[in-house]
Amino acid sequence: MKERPHGFRSSLRVWLAEATDTPHDVAEMMLAHVAGTSVERAYRRTDYLDRRRVLLEKWAHHVTSASDTIVSMVAK
Repeated sequence: MKERPHGFRSSLRVWLAEATDTPHDVAEMMLAHVAGTSVERAYRRTDYLDRRRVLLEKWAHHVTSASDTIVSMVAK
């Protein structure tokens, strides 16, 4: 079975939407998506690096923390 990195990326995107109050532009930039119109991007003078760093630390904790829930990842 081939790897599907977009599945992991979509997990991050869903987590950002459901478990955080991350603005859309920041979430999309975390996935290296182009966010906003060309005019909005021309005036945006930030890469949200500090905000992304904090969110990625929270995401790392989320995916590596112990849990009693076991999720089967076996393909059908």
